[in-house]
Amino acid sequence: MSRPGKWVLFVAIGTLASGCAGSGPLRTSARDAARAPEDPVSRLIASADARLAGGVEQSRAGHLTRAREEFDRALDLYLNAPGGAYANPRLGEAYKRTLEAIQLSEFETLAAGDGFSETLPEPAAIDDVADLPVAAGSPSEEARRIAEEALRTETNDIKIELNDEVLSCIDLYQGPLRDWFSEALSRGGRYLPRIREVFHSEGIPQDLAYVALVESAFKTAALSRTKAKGVWQFMPQTGKRFGLKQDWWVDERSSPEKATRAAAQYLHWLYDVFQDWNLALAAYNAGEGRVANSLDRQGVEDFWSLTRTRGLARETKNYVPMIHAAIVVAKAPAKYGFEVNPEPLLTFDSLPVRDAVDLRVVAECAGSSVDRIQLLNPELRRLATPAGRSWMVKVPTGSSAAATECLANLPPSKRVTFRTHVVGRGQTLASLGKLYGTSAAAIAEANGLGAGKRLAKGAELIIPIDPRSAPRRRPNTETRIADSQGSPHPLRETGAAGQRITYKVRRGDTLAAIANKYRTTVEKLRSWNRLHGTRVAAGETLTLYTRRAD
Repeated sequence: MSRPGKWVLFVAIGTLASGCAGSGPLRTSARDAARAPEDPVSRLIASADARLAGGVEQSRAGHLTRAREEFDRALDLYLNAPGGAYANPRLGEAYKRTLEAIQLSEFETLAAGDGFSETLPEPAAIDDVADLPVAAGSPSEEARRIAEEALRTETNDIKIELNDEVLSCIDLYQGPLRDWFSEALSRGGRYLPRIREVFHSEGIPQDLAYVALVESAFKTAALSRTKAKGVWQFMPQTGKRFGLKQDWWVDERSSPEKATRAAAQYLHWLYDVFQDWNLALAAYNAGEGRVANSLDRQGVEDFWSLTRTRGLARETKNYVPMIHAAIVVAKAPAKYGFEVNPEPLLTFDSLPVRDAVDLRVVAECAGSSVDRIQLLNPELRRLATPAGRSWMVKVPTGSSAAATECLANLPPSKRVTFRTHVVGRGQTLASLGKLYGTSAAAIAEANGLGAGKRLAKGAELIIPIDPRSAPRRRPNTETRIADSQGSPHPLRETGAAGQRITYKVRRGDTLAAIANKYRTTVEKLRSWNRLHGTRVAAGETLTLYTRRAD
């Protein structure tokens, strides 16, 4: 894109044809907005208003490409003004209001699902380990008897301890955690055969496959409070250490295949350090440095002795016996009263997909569903393949040939496009963040840049706008632009009653009290702020319009 400041709204394919239809808050007429006043600033604002209004109308009609062009032109008018968008205070305020209006329009599109939003994580099982009552009481003799019988009949490739801690974990799996354990073991059917294959090839015990049950219950989207992620709950730095890519597009900690290989290599490395699988497991949970230091300080040599000291956190003390218990129960579930129906192993073909393609298009080409494509590719953080590179995408077995042919003939209109910005002289990540209402960190992450990276003039950057950063409500009159004389007016069909006021709700406030104070009605407050009920919370911000305020 040749002109500085030119950007394109991030939209997907024609499935979003509904655009902003029915959105309400962005309603005005191009005729009213285009009344041109005399001074240059007002003329520029009026021209931009006309473009903005035209874009809103096109978006409401479902013409997203035309809307995008109008929004581009509106912003170009500000960005290409002498001195830039902030050269004049009135110009700067109008630019910010215009940008906010476009962001709200974009947010409506994002809410319909355009591939920009990040896949939502799930709670990680490991977060609850520290709170479990391991060895809080005497384990049942029944648990001991069944476990001893299971060990005699099942082959294990690590030494299982049947101490009070392990037996109490077996009781937990049979009691309070029964449903959770059964669901986790069933879900494990998707991955366990391949996990065992990888562990065998890496030369570590295959029974350690059940570490993933304790860590994440085999959930690829599991995210812990400490930001560990995926089936194997890798911390960001540890994941990078073992070759797992993490950027704005992908997080390979959620890839069952790649993360399993990394977990096997990490566990192997830990065993080489400690020469004991229990200590290796403790280090997988707590970190090798902490375990090594605890052994030195406490003067002990094995995990079970270390648990009787203050050298380990409660989570780590619980962690290893939970894994032992999981191995015992998972390998003989019927003995413990479980009727497990394992989910089928995920099978797939892989094919390279170039540049950013909506996963809904991939699903269509593969004759599959988008849910299935996401299930097979959980490392993709967005509903799209990464921009600017080729990515191996998994599709259902037998569909790769048809999908490859379909994607090879994909027209440009079917590819995902993004808002981009051509860097001008002196621009920084921080200044671009301010310009586009996002953060420097978000821009850096989307473009694979370091936080302090200097930008080269002429470089083209993706500008992300996360829907979570958009206003939480879409009040019918909140988003405003400046009229031809520079005074603000709301973007809606009927004009606002007067001056816009932002009110922060205080403890004890009610809508009725606020309405009375500002000489308006509860109905208007609810309409302006898109409230569905009558309750408001302290600290919440409301927008209202009034001719006078007390």
